[in-house]
Amino acid sequence: MTVISARRRSTGRRGPYVARAVAQLLSWPALELSDTRRGMAFTVRGTEILRLTGADEVRLCLTEPAIERLEPYLGDCDQVQMGADHAWVILRVEAEPDLDLLLALTSVAIKAHAASEVA
Repeated sequence: MTVISARRRSTGRRGPYVARAVAQLLSWPALELSDTRRGMAFTVRGTEILRLTGADEVRLCLTEPAIERLEPYLGDCDQVQMGADHAWVILRVEAEPDLDLLLALTSVAIKAHAASEVA
């Protein structure tokens, strides 16, 4: 008899602040956790807005209008880099203030995606 088993892809080890962010974001009613080809991600109504990309790194889809509004502030932040796609930013989460920034920007992303669906 042959036994077939399905293994879940390894998600890799998360840094302590990214792990804390995931634990908090799991309780947010607007977000759903998804396991994609690229790794774990959070979605809003099926649209990916946050992707876990490394132990201390996440990619966040803020939308271009939101990034344009926040650009003066994001440009001064060493933990945030603009992504290749102008709707995404890359955020390093290595300390408590970075975790707070991630949670705040995730809230902005949720609102930005909800507003784009209404428009």
